[in-house]
Amino acid sequence: MSLAKTFESAVNLGALTEAWLRTIKPLLKTQLFELGVKAKLNNAASVMAPGALVANVVRQSGISWSEKPIRVLLLGSDPLIRFDKSKWASLAGEFLGAPGAVEIIYTLDENADSEFSKLATALNLPACSVLTHGEAVESGFSKVDLAIWVHPAAESADEAEALNTSTAMSLSTKQGVPVYSASFNEVDLHTQNFLIQHHSVQLQPLGGPITRGAPSINRYGISTFGLGVEGGWGAILAKVEPAQQLGDPCEAALVRTAMRLVCAEGALHTSWSLGQRINGVAFNRIIPLGLLGNMAIDPSTGHVFQKNEDSRDLRVVGHLWDSELRLMPSSKRELLLWACRIKLAFQTELPKEDARRKEAIASLEQGFNDGIVEAAVALARCYESSKADGSDVTAHLWQSKAGALHPLSSYGLAYEALGAGDLAAVERYLRIAVEFGYPIAMTDLGKMLCDSKRVDEGLALLNEAASRKDPEANYELGELSAKGGDLQGALEFLRAAWIYGHVDAAALARQVADYMLEHGIGKRSLIKREAKEIAAFQKKLDTRLVANAT
Repeated sequence: MSLAKTFESAVNLGALTEAWLRTIKPLLKTQLFELGVKAKLNNAASVMAPGALVANVVRQSGISWSEKPIRVLLLGSDPLIRFDKSKWASLAGEFLGAPGAVEIIYTLDENADSEFSKLATALNLPACSVLTHGEAVESGFSKVDLAIWVHPAAESADEAEALNTSTAMSLSTKQGVPVYSASFNEVDLHTQNFLIQHHSVQLQPLGGPITRGAPSINRYGISTFGLGVEGGWGAILAKVEPAQQLGDPCEAALVRTAMRLVCAEGALHTSWSLGQRINGVAFNRIIPLGLLGNMAIDPSTGHVFQKNEDSRDLRVVGHLWDSELRLMPSSKRELLLWACRIKLAFQTELPKEDARRKEAIASLEQGFNDGIVEAAVALARCYESSKADGSDVTAHLWQSKAGALHPLSSYGLAYEALGAGDLAAVERYLRIAVEFGYPIAMTDLGKMLCDSKRVDEGLALLNEAASRKDPEANYELGELSAKGGDLQGALEFLRAAWIYGHVDAAALARQVADYMLEHGIGKRSLIKREAKEIAAFQKKLDTRLVANAT
């Protein structure tokens, strides 16, 4: 079969697979029963991907195959490179127009048959040679011409992934073997770089910046979001190169902790990419940016959202404090680091499956030991929401470890003190959280001060929180305005609350609007429109409650 021209011209893996299916059509017709598989585009693309990846990397490496076959070591645990003794990766030679020009090597001798196993045998595709991790580390320079690290997972606690990482680093830094990588997406690439920079290396995207159509975009990958840069199997190509500076151990610990948690949750593929604008929220009055693990943030207010997997809508799960919101970066690399902190701080649940739950807890505990305060906050909040016996005691333990170092732990300690009736401690911890610029603490301290006759300071705090779009603060001020006779002002405060899902604010706003219509207060057309929008929100809320109940 000759697929070199198609490989050069194909716009994606689908076009390449269709061309390959045409070349083997006679074989499929005569041996369909013996082969035991009906090859179609949707299932055959997966066996094309490894060979196309290898061919793409070999071509960009500049290594010549005219005199002898190029020996390519595949590193990684991805099933597609392991199926059928890595025979499908040997199609790289066909794609380069030089059958047999690429020898595939893998680190394990295993039998992992795919549904295309018999077809691989019928096509006489050669099985891979075996080079163990130990042999690669000891003498890889004499046995390997280049290595491809498929889907690096330096963040993983899995021993096999740790071996893949150490072998890749050894080949590159000690054996002088060119090591390339194929990552799921740009965030995955940055994740790995945070975790390998202590080796004085980094994954450098091929051809420079990652943009659509760049050499770093593997157009023969299996896309999960569309094409190329959005991500998928083998989406981003890079090479291990010397790094200009050593990485920060604290940054590496933060990324490792957060990404292990994401993996434990099984959230490798989310509804949006990091930094992506999410349209359609509140009729585009709110345009959040995607973060990690189906979290998002409204950068203008600091509201943190999470996608509900049942109703598919975004719900407010927290409010960022000023000192953190001001640090929000724009570059993808720095945004990843920032998003890791947000992911941990607003984590409220552990995975339900026992093994994944233990993995998440171990990762968070290790993260705290490595100096990540947000890991303690995550554990405290997760245990706080748990119904298991003794969870409240464990939650307090982790809350205390984070203590005054974080606004959410300070806030949590304030409510533990409230439960114990220690109002002085409540105020002390709330003031610590307020110093971080935490709007929810401003609201609660403001209400507390108003109730204790320190009205001026209390109202000042409520207005501070309301200016940061805290729903409860706006509800409180709306209620006060309504009681004081400022009905139009009340509607404005209440709208700023119910637009973020505050149920009581919507109910009160409905009462205020109806009263104004009944007594001819305000501009009737505007009040009617306000009442209509409130009713629409309440209807949507009722629908959501029914969906949750069922």
